[in-house]
Amino acid sequence: MEEDFITDAITGRPYRPLSESEAQQLSIHLQERWNRANPELSLELPVDAHCQHVISAVQTSRVVVIAGETGCGKTTRIPRFLLEDRVRGGSGAECNILVTQPRRISAVSVAHRVAQEMGPALKQSVGYQVRLESRLPEHSGGAMLFLTVGVLLRKLKSNPTLKGISHVVVDEVHERDINTDLLLALLRTSLNENPDLRVVLMSATGDNQRLAQYFGGCPIVKVPGFMHPVRDKYLEDVLKEMGRRCQNDATPDLDLVADVIEHIDRCGEPGAVLCFLPGWQDIKAVQEKLEEKPHFSSGSQMILPLHSSLSVADQQAVFQRPQVGQRKIVLATNIAETSVTIDDIVHVLDAGTHKEQNYDPRTKVSCLDTVWISRSNVTQRKGRAGRCQPGQSYHLFSRKQLESLPPFPIPEILRTPLESLVVQAKIHSPNSKAVDFLSQVLDSPEPESVRDAVQNLQDIGVLDKTERLTPLGDRVACMSCDPRLGKILVLSSMFRCVLPMLSVAACLTRDPFHNSLQNRALVNKAKEALSGSSNSDYLVFSRAVLGWRKVQQEGDREDRDEFLERHTLSKASLRFINGLISQFSENLHDAGLVSHPGDCQRHTSLYNEHSNQDELLKAVLLAGLYPNLIQVKKGVVTKGGRFRPNSISLRTLSGPVLLHRSSVNRGKEDLPSRWLTFFSAIKSNGNVFIRDSSAVHPLALLLLTDLHGDKVEVSFPGRSLVRCELPVEMWELLWELRTSIQTMLHRNLNSPSNTNASQDGKLISLLVELLNNTESNPLVHSSDSEVD
Repeated sequence: MEEDFITDAITGRPYRPLSESEAQQLSIHLQERWNRANPELSLELPVDAHCQHVISAVQTSRVVVIAGETGCGKTTRIPRFLLEDRVRGGSGAECNILVTQPRRISAVSVAHRVAQEMGPALKQSVGYQVRLESRLPEHSGGAMLFLTVGVLLRKLKSNPTLKGISHVVVDEVHERDINTDLLLALLRTSLNENPDLRVVLMSATGDNQRLAQYFGGCPIVKVPGFMHPVRDKYLEDVLKEMGRRCQNDATPDLDLVADVIEHIDRCGEPGAVLCFLPGWQDIKAVQEKLEEKPHFSSGSQMILPLHSSLSVADQQAVFQRPQVGQRKIVLATNIAETSVTIDDIVHVLDAGTHKEQNYDPRTKVSCLDTVWISRSNVTQRKGRAGRCQPGQSYHLFSRKQLESLPPFPIPEILRTPLESLVVQAKIHSPNSKAVDFLSQVLDSPEPESVRDAVQNLQDIGVLDKTERLTPLGDRVACMSCDPRLGKILVLSSMFRCVLPMLSVAACLTRDPFHNSLQNRALVNKAKEALSGSSNSDYLVFSRAVLGWRKVQQEGDREDRDEFLERHTLSKASLRFINGLISQFSENLHDAGLVSHPGDCQRHTSLYNEHSNQDELLKAVLLAGLYPNLIQVKKGVVTKGGRFRPNSISLRTLSGPVLLHRSSVNRGKEDLPSRWLTFFSAIKSNGNVFIRDSSAVHPLALLLLTDLHGDKVEVSFPGRSLVRCELPVEMWELLWELRTSIQTMLHRNLNSPSNTNASQDGKLISLLVELLNNTESNPLVHSSDSEVD
């Protein structure tokens, strides 16, 4: 890659290496500034005594594993030690440190803490960058940037060898999320190609020996931690203390969690409470249970939720100190397990569970299950109580259950779909087979799972038969979302309906509705009103978001509040969604599909000419999500043998499915089409549920599926699901139209500069007219060949 096209990983501007004299001048300036500021360590931490040991280890070995115990201070201090050593030694201009954190809140809060400790004169040398939000250092050279792993992976696309970076510090590497595993594999390559780069891997509870072996037997530096004493109480102890009978080791119910919090409060012991719950819905439920208790109605408690669906600003609220006489109660997911120090936490409640996604490659269905955590998770959670003062950890499971927990969590790469990872692999290593590339990660997935992901990407046209990115795949690879959603966005730019599809993709990343156990009926009612006769959950999303954007621009505060309340929408989620819409707009510009990112969000732009055409929107969704089809069959035989002619059954290629209760199509017996399209399926309690779906116009099936082949039939691999019954004249007309659409897409994907806007416009207008004036009648019928 030419240096002209490399992006500076610190500033985001084009990378330009400093000349020798420039580097010398900047190093002297940095040295003088640090000497004047002379930052002190505000609080002594255990890692401080090991400062020189850590620095010398990093100087003598290009990769070092820091086994830093919980509470040792490794997260805030080690990056600073490395920077300060270089600056004071006169080579600060060549020192730029990237520090990855597994979560947004960690990156932001740690950056704030480090900047505060270094003082006003040096805080401009410290920055953070997370999705949709950043505060970058003022310049490269003597800089430290805290960022999420996903952000660093995107930086590697435009600077694969990390030119200009001296150190990458990967914190909390033991969490083994899929992005971190990919990053470690890419860093091994970067180390080979960039002789100036050093990597520091930090872990509190991971398998550090395996990690060191992965990097060629690199040294492990052990840093002891200091924890104020934390007293463990297990389920049997907690129940005895509360005067209740012991129970079995079923996962704790939310009533017990609320009761234990109330018990702590009634005992009058000082200090804030941190409670770990599996998901945000559990947090909401416990919050509602606490607010119903008379003991908590006086306002003497400050109850704060903490989960990934909150904005960064809302997450920061958990660091606020409560008023005198008020107890702070933080209800959190495992987002608070690592790198988040809430100083006043004294009591930790550990429900012993978390949400974990597991993928079944056979059925191609994901299960989001509440499962027991590992022993390393238990250690991390307990450690939140003893950071700044003695504390107590209430484990809502028995000692016997603790012994049965696995030592470490199962790496995410072994239990999730791999399509997005394969696309990432193709970006970073286009000439490698996916199986070969992913065999290099720390825990490589099963080859069969990788091959399934490759096949799925070939089915949607992102990869060709040789596993290279197609012209469509090149554009999809620019999208920072799931490949199917990326394909929808690419197609929307060509069919001139971008803004609604941007909002759909964003809502499939973050739910805009204010869901809870209590207001589920209100949300369903609001969705039904937004849906009208569309029979599409995706158009509900679009109408909710675009309606909110309109009232933001045209209404006053009262109008905005009324809109949110009437549609049961979450303001925080809508703000995040708005940020995603802007990010996806930038992605479309980067992919060369729109002339300017702002054009995507202007209703009057050419790219939104057909954004009000519902049938076209549903057709584009079909083209992007295909072959995710549901066959709708009328007439059901019950288990008792009775035939119900008006009831419907639903089936995908993998077998029978049910619509989730949150879908506007749930319970509908008068669907306008025999086909629905969908984004994803979730397995729960033995049933496969489709969370969201959209009715499919049969004409769209004929015109917009199998965009890369020459088949007429709409088919899943190896099985025809549709047969056509059309007069010859009509079929010839449709075939000509279908060919014209394929030609338009091919031309736009292969040569965006050679588009014929006028001709394309006429073709799209004809398609819109046909979809709007052709009822969803039996143009196409179910094939008799499929298996019931």
